[in-house]
Amino acid sequence: MKHQRIQLAISAPLVLFFLFAASRGLGENYSYWSDELWSVSASRAEWGVLLRDWLIPDTHPPLYQTLLKLWIGSSGSSEMATRSLSFLMAGIGLVATALFASGRGAGRRLVSVAFLGTSPAFLFFAQESRSYATSLALSAVMLGAAMELRQRHLGGSTNSLLAGWSDPPLRGLFGLACLLLSLTHYFSLLFVLVVLAVACAEGLVLGRRRQVLPLLLAMLVWPLVHGLSSSLSTKLQRLDWIQVQPITGTFAQFLAGTLPLLAPGRAGPERLLLITLAVAAALVFALTAARRCAEPVPKVPPSPSLGEARFLLLAIGGFVALMLPIDLVKPLSQARYYIVVLPAVAYLCGDGWELGWRLSRARRFALAVLLAVWLLLQWQLGQRELAVKRAPLQNYKLMAAFVARSGVCDQGCWSNGWLLEALSPLYFQPGQLQPFPRDSLALARPLQQPFLGFQRSYLELPILLASNPDLTCWEAPGAWRHAAFILLPSDTTVQPERHGLRPCS
Repeated sequence: MKHQRIQLAISAPLVLFFLFAASRGLGENYSYWSDELWSVSASRAEWGVLLRDWLIPDTHPPLYQTLLKLWIGSSGSSEMATRSLSFLMAGIGLVATALFASGRGAGRRLVSVAFLGTSPAFLFFAQESRSYATSLALSAVMLGAAMELRQRHLGGSTNSLLAGWSDPPLRGLFGLACLLLSLTHYFSLLFVLVVLAVACAEGLVLGRRRQVLPLLLAMLVWPLVHGLSSSLSTKLQRLDWIQVQPITGTFAQFLAGTLPLLAPGRAGPERLLLITLAVAAALVFALTAARRCAEPVPKVPPSPSLGEARFLLLAIGGFVALMLPIDLVKPLSQARYYIVVLPAVAYLCGDGWELGWRLSRARRFALAVLLAVWLLLQWQLGQRELAVKRAPLQNYKLMAAFVARSGVCDQGCWSNGWLLEALSPLYFQPGQLQPFPRDSLALARPLQQPFLGFQRSYLELPILLASNPDLTCWEAPGAWRHAAFILLPSDTTVQPERHGLRPCS
């Protein structure tokens, strides 16, 4: 009991520390970016409008938008209010990881929590009004429940925190987490199917394999309804904004979402340091190999972590193997989607640490140094990317503030590049933005009023400026270039620079 209290005394502050780090800047109310605008605008709509105009035409399941709508009803639709839902979900994921990784020594839990808490994806999406933190939380619960059920089936659990849970409620939690996770994102649905396939093949998680059939039927209800209620051909079209290089691109996106220090283009000098330490650890293993071969090998019982690690590796590897052919037909892989796999990697790291205690002292020390440096570099990368996010990524809010203070759009401004129903009335007042004609002749004609461009409108910027040499371009500073820009007469008196805008770069 004393040992358990010591573990709790270490784990609880660690969880709180990572949650505090993930909340950095949460109260600054920095601008939404376009995907967040979509989510918030959809969930602000009436229930019927949400279903008919937003969810049915979209390619995502409805769970997050439903949760966000309920959350907005009680907390409002400000940036901090809506992002706090994702922060809550990230916290649930971190606590669930600590809960289900308990038992069999503190190191397993501490390493799992530390890996997840320092992950750039955890830090980044804990502050985003999108479904990714929800996927992380439900995945942590699903996998944790599966591992606990496996352990009980193989000879008993040592997790005293779950001693009050019998097997049926735990299986119910596993099934509920599978169902809810499948409703957050179709990418997550595919991961759930892989986990269920591995669980059925092992026969350790579910009491009977046929128990999975009702769960599968429940999981397929929304995809069937969604597919029949809208054009199936549009859902099977390749998305032009998702470009995935076959095979290598799938692996690159997976690494970027789970192990970003190994992903191409994500880490700089950090990777060289990791390679150096990995080589040093390999040398330690090589130098101690001869001595270990000369020593008699003691008989030790198999570790529960070995089977657990195999289960997680099969789930992770099976999912990546599934995505390889899918990306050839309809590219889906995006780094942020792989956040659903992140808890599996975190649990796997904890199991790896526990297995490492069977190694010699020199080998354990080499692995400990490598792990510590990995976590520190991963933490540094996450903090750097979180700071960029708070820049913000797309500064719709600053552009809207300029429009409101200057009055340049009181008589209406042309707008293009993003859904007007998402921009107004969340940031812009009704009537300020008018849809720009969608034809090539309109781009070649002189503009009679200011032009507000968003998202991909910057591709049309050279044509607009060539047709309107008397206009100048101003943009709201953000991490992404030309995310929000406005074309104004050269002799304007509103002085955009005093409102925080800058000339388009």
